[in-house]
Order: sequence, then C-alpha cells, then structure tokens
Amino acid sequence: MKNLDYIAANSGQNILVSLKNMDKKELEKIINDVLLVLHGNGVYACILYLYAREKKKSETAEELAKELLCSARESLGIDFENLDEKMKNPESVLSLVNEKICNNTDSLFLVKDLWERTLVYARYGAKAKVKK
Repeated sequence: MKNLDYIAANSGQNILVSLKNMDKKELEKIINDVLLVLHGNGVYACILYLYAREKKKSETAEELAKELLCSARESLGIDFENLDEKMKNPESVLSLVNEKICNNTDSLFLVKDLWERTLVYARYGAKAKVKK
C-alpha cells in the first residue's frame, strides 16, 4: 500500500522546486486558486483551469499540472505514455485526465484527495518561503 501523505509531501516540494524562480506571493496565489477550483469543481476542472490561464502564465500551469499528474501516476500506478510530449497540448492532457483518472470513481476520489494535500503542502511551503 502506498503512503499518500508521503507522495503529497514530495509532490508539494517538487512544485516549489520547479517554480522556484517565481515570486513567492504569486506562487501562493496560484496554488490557492488551483486549490479552490479543485475543491469546488474537481480534478478535470483543476487541469482545465491551469490551461485556461493567461498565455504568459502557461509555463507555470504546465509545471504545476505535470507535477500533479506525476503524483497521480505514482499513487495509482497509471502509465502516462509520453507525458512530457502531451504536456504541451492541453487537449492531450485533458483527454489523459478524463481517460485515466475521471473514468474510475475510486481513482477520481483518490487523486482529488492527493492533489488537495499536495497543494496544501505546496501552499504552506510557499508561505514559509515568503516569511524568510
């Protein structure tokens, strides 16, 4: 059995590392926004929201979406073929989420819980960096 809290903590740290050049207040705001969408509307809407953001923020969205998908892959053992290539195309990513995660109720609820924890840990990590 996999320890989801461990996966969430690692993913939260990876988000902070991959977006380390970003302003910490802005990072905290994005994480809060994504967490609200995830909590209120679900997994598919979360990824959709990330890709719907302004074009100049697309790199941030791609990194955040990639880390969330990697955590889902680790927790569920899902094989996301050519994930790096698919990350460039929002339609491919949304199709992947729909087919591999949203198609199974157990997987959907597991991933939603995992992503909520991941984003909470990333948010607290961003807050801690702001205070430094």
